[in-house]
Amino acid sequence: MAEGRQLAAIMFSDIFGYTTLMGSDEDLALEVLHKNREIHLSLTGKYNGKLIKELGDGMLVQFKSALEAVLCALEIQQKAHTGLEAKLRIGIHLGDITIDHEDIFGDGVNVASRLQTEADPGGIYISEAVAEALGGKKDIVFHYLGELHLKNVRHPVKTYYLESEWLLQPSRDKIRSLQTTKKHPKRTYLAAGLLLITLIIIVWWYLSHFEQGIQAVAVLPVANMSGDSTKNILLAGIHSGIRDEIASIHAIRVPSRTTTNKYQGSNLTIPEIARELNVDAVVEIDLYEIGDSIRLQVRLIKAYPEESQIWGEMFEKDTRNILSIYDEIALAVARESDIDLSSDEISRFSTVQVIDPDAYDAYLTGISHMYSLSRQGINTALEYFEKSLAIDSSYAPTWAGIALAWAFQVTQGIAPSSEVLPKFEKAMAKAVELDSTLAEIHYSLAVTYVWNFWNWEKAEKEFYKTFEIDPNHVEALAFYSHYLNIMNRKGESSPYIEKALKLEPYNTLVQSLYGMHLNHTRQYEKAIKLLNNTLDEDPDNVIALTALWTNCHNSGMYEEAIEQAAKLYEVSGEERAYEELLEGYRIGGYRTAMDRVAKAYTLKKDSTFYPAWRLATLYMRADNKLATIYWLEKAYEEHDVNVTYISVDPIFDAIDDEPRFQKMLKEMGLTRVKPY
Repeated sequence: MAEGRQLAAIMFSDIFGYTTLMGSDEDLALEVLHKNREIHLSLTGKYNGKLIKELGDGMLVQFKSALEAVLCALEIQQKAHTGLEAKLRIGIHLGDITIDHEDIFGDGVNVASRLQTEADPGGIYISEAVAEALGGKKDIVFHYLGELHLKNVRHPVKTYYLESEWLLQPSRDKIRSLQTTKKHPKRTYLAAGLLLITLIIIVWWYLSHFEQGIQAVAVLPVANMSGDSTKNILLAGIHSGIRDEIASIHAIRVPSRTTTNKYQGSNLTIPEIARELNVDAVVEIDLYEIGDSIRLQVRLIKAYPEESQIWGEMFEKDTRNILSIYDEIALAVARESDIDLSSDEISRFSTVQVIDPDAYDAYLTGISHMYSLSRQGINTALEYFEKSLAIDSSYAPTWAGIALAWAFQVTQGIAPSSEVLPKFEKAMAKAVELDSTLAEIHYSLAVTYVWNFWNWEKAEKEFYKTFEIDPNHVEALAFYSHYLNIMNRKGESSPYIEKALKLEPYNTLVQSLYGMHLNHTRQYEKAIKLLNNTLDEDPDNVIALTALWTNCHNSGMYEEAIEQAAKLYEVSGEERAYEELLEGYRIGGYRTAMDRVAKAYTLKKDSTFYPAWRLATLYMRADNKLATIYWLEKAYEEHDVNVTYISVDPIFDAIDDEPRFQKMLKEMGLTRVKPY
């Protein structure tokens, strides 16, 4: 007999992955179920709740108020986080229920149950009714997730997720999709079809990862557990060092440090991170102590079919032996991944490497300054590299760092190539002499032979050596595609840059270089769409802004080109150029704007080093062919790194037949192929 209808807060929770756990370890599964029941029973009474029923590994609980339901759910998740070897999903809704003896039915139960199904493992989802009932409770933080279309619920449910230090949050992609996707009733069958396809893909992806074992590993940023907040540079160095050692194993793909850095402090689960990066496992690193000795906790966690730690070890060593820890970790990852190392790899990882801690610290500090790519940053980097060498001159990466710092002086327009190249060559030769097995050294040589020396044959050999050591070196793949375009081997170039983008789809440098590749191959519309997406994520990315400006210009989108040029000058702090650009555009349009900026920089050329290449491209955009050729010849004399692109950049179509332009191409050993 029905006892009536009433409004109630309903909480539904279950243990994520319990069925899989039961199949793999029945004793552990029963222990988890028992602990979960104890947690629920003790806290339900504390918050005046009533346990209605247990549904296998799930619990259905009724509360008198939304606040009591949420407070209970938060404490349950806190207890589960610290004392339960499983993750819970909880859904809460405030709605009508029908009471029939000791059981309840109705919309309140149905919505709570469906919200639980949608919730992230370790998370809590609440309906809008619950959110409104909470009012302005400052100690309860929740965020709008989107409208969920729940099974057997006729109307979409506006849903929120709770935030707390022990709760896992939905991924950015999930939030973005829920907040932007609008469903239409007429598209029900299409949506169902797409869902079926998606499920098939997911099942295939899970099974393929499970069956193939570990073939790709992401090394996550180092977590600082030492209490010393001044160690950020060292943390980055440890992250990079471990990543590079594992990446040198032929059979494992490892995303770059740039790509994995975004997961610093992330609330994403291991499977979510693995899915985004298309890897099978992750390496987690905690730094507990650093001084005369270092203490690192390292874990290898497999993401599929269920998140599980397959190896973990605490490393405690004298800080002078920090490099040997990197080797030991790489060996452990290879062992746990059932990878047979080559004799060269075994020899490399078995070599004892010792470095003075102060020398290593100075090297890492130099690296951190160098990649700002500013004049001050590069000069400061050189000072720290020299300090490192004064302590320990046998560390090859320091010599490679010096070489790259000099090369960056040229690429950033700080110093002419003729002044820098001898210093680069000396430092890089020393690096190769000390350790010829480092992929980074051969990669640095490859790009420098292309853009600094214009030695095409040696460049390709160094690219090949890089790929022999690390076939998945993302930056090398991207820049090799540019090299092939410069060589007018465009039919070969796309697979390399596309592989780089597939390996690291979130790497904004690779995205920007792909945008330039699309410019070289005259796929402007595709490039513009890609680069706009890149700048949505990284608005101040100078390479992406430059590439977008160029693509807009070459496709005749001059209003958009002006907009990107203005953003570039603003981000770069070039106030005079910014002002001349806008004033020129106001009085005479695009070409007048380009001409005014070019002339403003031409006037500064005698007193301030300003790359002739930039003047050439500005005059080309202003349709001043004579000035373009004049400044291109100056850029050629300066050995500007960008002159290499005269064989492929569409911006020079208008001067392709000019004898002086053809003379430069011939002297550089390049050709420009028609038709376009």
